[in-house]
Amino acid sequence: MKTSRGARALGAAALAVVVPLVSATAAVPAAANPVISSIAPDPSVQRGADGAFHVYASSDDWSDGAGYRLVPHFRSFDLVEWEYVGDAFGSRPSWAPSGSYLWAPDVHVTDAGAVMYYTTGGPAPCIGMATAPGIEGPWTHGGAPIVCYGADAPYRDLDPMDPEVVFTADGPVMFMGNFEGIHAVRMNPAGTALIGDPVLVAGTGVEAPAVVSREGRTHLFTSAGLCCNGEQSQYRVLGGRADDVMGPYSDRQQRPLVQGPGSPLPGDVILKGDADWVGPGHVDVTTDDAGQDWMLYHAAPRGSAVLPNGVQRRYMMLDRLDWVGGWPVVGDGTPSSTRSADPVVSLPVRLTAVGGAVLRPDRDGQVLDASVRMDSTGSAYSGDLRAALTGPDKRRVELPVLVDGQALPSVPQAVGAGATVTRALTLRPAAPMTPGRYELVVSVGDAGGPARELAVFGLEVAPDGSLSMGSGALGSAPLGSLGG
Repeated sequence: MKTSRGARALGAAALAVVVPLVSATAAVPAAANPVISSIAPDPSVQRGADGAFHVYASSDDWSDGAGYRLVPHFRSFDLVEWEYVGDAFGSRPSWAPSGSYLWAPDVHVTDAGAVMYYTTGGPAPCIGMATAPGIEGPWTHGGAPIVCYGADAPYRDLDPMDPEVVFTADGPVMFMGNFEGIHAVRMNPAGTALIGDPVLVAGTGVEAPAVVSREGRTHLFTSAGLCCNGEQSQYRVLGGRADDVMGPYSDRQQRPLVQGPGSPLPGDVILKGDADWVGPGHVDVTTDDAGQDWMLYHAAPRGSAVLPNGVQRRYMMLDRLDWVGGWPVVGDGTPSSTRSADPVVSLPVRLTAVGGAVLRPDRDGQVLDASVRMDSTGSAYSGDLRAALTGPDKRRVELPVLVDGQALPSVPQAVGAGATVTRALTLRPAAPMTPGRYELVVSVGDAGGPARELAVFGLEVAPDGSLSMGSGALGSAPLGSLGG
């Protein structure tokens, strides 16, 4: 769990300070929502082989001067602190209709690597797919769409938006729909084509299907209302369940989710907006190492729901999902601004940003001073610290660490059992940092191995070259990032 990173800036020192922990189980206040302060709508989450959680989100313009991001990719080791890794794609698929977008990714880990389903949006949307050797990418578009609007029978009436693929013992099933009815269609074993007849599982007025199986039943989450009409958004999460993945689905009141003509919209309200948050919706679900379910979704802050460019400010949120009497419950039914506890994730070590970062000139250009704290999670740990910087150009650049005048790709750091150590780092940007927003990520991993934990600093370089904290990290939200 990470404490606030919006504290006062600290000057770097060339030493590590070790302090024994009073208690390895001492309670720490939980971090507040949002967990991603970038524009991260329609999140889809999977866990990689390295233990990291990977989220892919719908494409959008973040109003930061970096242009349109094609399916932004975020990574976290604890579900609370996230880094922006980059975009999944550099271009749209060659078959995509003119004016297409890439929305509503649905990612899965497979025996062959990973697969992503997405919709192109626009007036004639299609659902396509991409593959990768692992959930972290790189991603390659398929050569043709799976289905498009106006397809031949029996798929002519499908609304090919917001794909959600469920892998069952009888093969994969694709759910899809965007206010014209949610359909479920069986796919071939490879998950590359539709082969079954469409089954209507939810009626008009909802989109963004998400499917979770618990206690022998299949639960269908959908979202109703308009996601992106600013403060007036009534977007909300609805739910129902069935005994079979193909339905029929009904809510607690035993109302079928396929409503009759003129009937009110069925479905239990799982999440709706409140005085602090606008338009929660388009959910995914993941499970922590204690077996607790967590719902990921987007919502906009009340009072600043729209970016300067008119795009809805959809942050990524995280709330505990419980099952009460066989039905899903999320807190009091509204987004939380604080949590009583964070997800339980087994990590070899914890890494936390300490204070802010300092940008200062030196004889060879600029250096960044930043401090991180390593906490033992029980046993002693020894690994390497590395740093990377992502700026307004969306390029992720590894930063060398300066030690006694030498620029090193990483530095070793150890922490004893039941102890904590604070390490000050001096980092060398490859070029002077131009005005704009940056994300500085310090990671720790086994010597010569992949990252196992990370700490995120949100930075903003002003036109006069000064550096401020809490100004909108590309990934996690430091204090102060909710404005602007």
